[in-house]
Amino acid sequence: MIQHVLPVIIDELNEYLKSQFNAVEDKAILSGIVEQDGSLALESGNKVVATLIFIDKETTYKSGPGTTSSGFEILQYSPPLNINLTILFSALFSRNHYVESLRYISGVIYFFQYKSLFTGQNTPKLAKGVDKIYFDLLSVSPSDMMNYYSMLGIKYVPSVVYKVRMLTFSQDNVVADLPAIRGMDTGTQH
Repeated sequence: MIQHVLPVIIDELNEYLKSQFNAVEDKAILSGIVEQDGSLALESGNKVVATLIFIDKETTYKSGPGTTSSGFEILQYSPPLNINLTILFSALFSRNHYVESLRYISGVIYFFQYKSLFTGQNTPKLAKGVDKIYFDLLSVSPSDMMNYYSMLGIKYVPSVVYKVRMLTFSQDNVVADLPAIRGMDTGTQH
């Protein structure tokens, strides 16, 4: 599901950046920043790179196991799993384009201020089963930001971190097939 949702958001971000800055090519990409060997993952520079840096379970919204009846059976299935994604947007521009990197990272902030909620109605290309997702700007301390960059193996560049809230994983996986209760036998005789 993640692989279907994030590219759609990046496509919309690119359309926004093109309209705001009269850009011809896509400036935002979904990618890791470095390869496993430490080399830069980008083929060309001067891009805003969106990188998934963390996945965590949403703990404020809980749903219990689901059940449904099918004829004379009750089907029990796994409850939906709600997750959050932490996305780092990094402006990887050459040093003589530093002001442009600030302009594009500002464009990312403007985009998510303009559109922080994505639904099937306002984002038709969103994957089926995605009810809604929210992009929340995170306030990240300088030490946490340095930890992110240390974890990724790169030096700091202008960047912003967003929490993507409530991506729901829901399958119709049947966990147990239980017979329906048809009546109570109290065991008493009349």
